[in-house]
Amino acid sequence: MFPPLKMSEPEVRDKIMNATHQTVSATLKKSGHNFDDILVLLSPAAAEYLPVMRELASIHRRRYFGRTVQLYTPLYFSSSCVNNCVYCDFRHDNPSTRKTLSLDEIINDARVIKSTGIDSLLLVAGEDPKAVTIERLERIAREMKKIFSYVSIEIAPQSEKNYRRLFKAGVDGLTLYQETFDRQRYLELHPCGPKRDYDRRLEILERGGAAGMRTLGIGFLLGLYDWHIEAASLAAQAIWLKHKFYRSKIQFSFPRITPTSFGYIPPIPVSESELEQMLLAFRIVFPEYDITVSTRETSEFRNRVALTSVNNLSAGSLVAPGAYSEPDQELGQFLLNDQRTVTEVVKALQNSGLEPVTKYWDAALVSDQIRDFHI
Repeated sequence: MFPPLKMSEPEVRDKIMNATHQTVSATLKKSGHNFDDILVLLSPAAAEYLPVMRELASIHRRRYFGRTVQLYTPLYFSSSCVNNCVYCDFRHDNPSTRKTLSLDEIINDARVIKSTGIDSLLLVAGEDPKAVTIERLERIAREMKKIFSYVSIEIAPQSEKNYRRLFKAGVDGLTLYQETFDRQRYLELHPCGPKRDYDRRLEILERGGAAGMRTLGIGFLLGLYDWHIEAASLAAQAIWLKHKFYRSKIQFSFPRITPTSFGYIPPIPVSESELEQMLLAFRIVFPEYDITVSTRETSEFRNRVALTSVNNLSAGSLVAPGAYSEPDQELGQFLLNDQRTVTEVVKALQNSGLEPVTKYWDAALVSDQIRDFHI
């Protein structure tokens, strides 16, 4: 469980598993929701109310986001990693060739992405302090900010001081998944490397919030542990972060583990209907928060949940360093199930009556004075 939560896992599980049809119905009729409500909506009883949850979630989605769907694209610039996460193709023990892009190569990939119309970029790299130094990250951030209106990062944990440097260099958002909130499972999945420290990883988003990051992206990997418990922990983490960093926007992500090159099979797979229940529950309880679904999911599923709960989608994603400039790179971090181009994603959303947005207007409206003040 998320450590600051003053409830034990048995207590949380009891509330989820013992929710009744009456409590679900009463929760869906409420005008405001709290942590106990997310437990009810994650319950087996709530699974029978998905049509009602879709309708209510759609109302919240339209109220806070209209028909817009924000699109972004990830740019992987290094597959080098010192950790040995058993579920990841970037793990240190994987003998595949690693690649770390030069600044010019990163710019080339960035220009290919920008040519598709995308103006919101997520920079991703494996955790290797020698390959990705803070000085190099600053240079990359400054160059990317010349090309994109919004730049976020999913990289190795940094100090608060380094996050301040990156924020000043143009980074707007920080994404970092706890992977699993179960401490014992976490240790089993991270046998060596700095990422093995559960508590250190848990505090990283607080460093980013203190440094002024405008968006804090949180999530867990679906399939590593009981999704009911993980989702409850994620909700608690969101409440905790928002209380401490009210200026920052919270962004949920729900990535399901997809096949790896070495055949890792998640111990507790999450079905598509279970994933949808989570998305709907979080949209109802956290109506104004961003919810992201990546290209790990199928195009059909992503099209559908964009109508009810999701307001943020990746598009045209490739997950190997240099893949946009030189296709058919060998080592990608995970398998893509939605391989549509940005144009294809845009057309599909428009055909559903949605309005895809490729420019991050919130970030574009933030002046340098506000950025300096937020630091």
